[in-house]
Amino acid sequence: MRRTRHRRIGRLAAGIAVAASLCASHAGAAPQRIVSIHLCGDQLALALADPAQIASLSRFARDRARSYMAEAAEGIPLNNGLAEEVVRFEPDLVLAGALSGRTTVQALRALGYPVLDLGLPASLEAIRDQTMQAAKAFGHEARGRVILAEMDARLAHARAGRPEAAPVALVWQPHSFASGPGSLEHEFLVAAGFRDLAEELGLGALGRVPLERLVRQRPALVVNWMGDEGTPSLARELFDHPALKHGATRRIETIPQRLWTCPGWFSVDAVERLAAARRALTDGATP
Repeated sequence: MRRTRHRRIGRLAAGIAVAASLCASHAGAAPQRIVSIHLCGDQLALALADPAQIASLSRFARDRARSYMAEAAEGIPLNNGLAEEVVRFEPDLVLAGALSGRTTVQALRALGYPVLDLGLPASLEAIRDQTMQAAKAFGHEARGRVILAEMDARLAHARAGRPEAAPVALVWQPHSFASGPGSLEHEFLVAAGFRDLAEELGLGALGRVPLERLVRQRPALVVNWMGDEGTPSLARELFDHPALKHGATRRIETIPQRLWTCPGWFSVDAVERLAAARRALTDGATP
């Protein structure tokens, strides 16, 4: 046990000189050995950096249920987010995030490795800011502007034709939680042309709407948040309740978790799906 610990400390200590030389040689230049230890960093690196700039991605990068850019991650080495793994890649930029191991981030910073710590965007504006932050860090600002321009064009199309009397919708999560004002999900609902039931009930970014209350309110649309998760769970059993399927709402829309897990420019796919559901409802179409 002690010998293993000494080996790990030795590996980390050996990285100090490497990190210092990398930081000195690449100061002001585009990074050439990007290592991501976070799913959200994976998406940004795959979309905005050159393939040759990416040394390693997180172990979730190829998970097609969670990673929007899974196909592009094929062939790139993966890591488990451990500092001793990262050091071996001799990165000149490490992408971390809110759910990355804090001890790993602290160790890498202590060794002198540049770490870009990504937050979870809670608005479309935050998505824009983070996309450009990453694009600049990778040396590809123009690419950031291009994908954001595409996102904004698709948003404008999704917003087109919104009715004056917008239908009511609710983003419903496991354990009866609901997303309201202050959440990205709320902004997506509004962009797609819905009124948010959570807002009308006076809830904030995260509140609760029990099934009984949902049945009384009868929203036109219930959004099954990350509803494509294949593993059965007690947290999601309410989505199978007969009341939800027969009369509590006119339509249930499932949004894949790869569009929510790491919000990004690609999350406009979710807005388009919601807008299509709104058109079906207002045009009188059946689910």
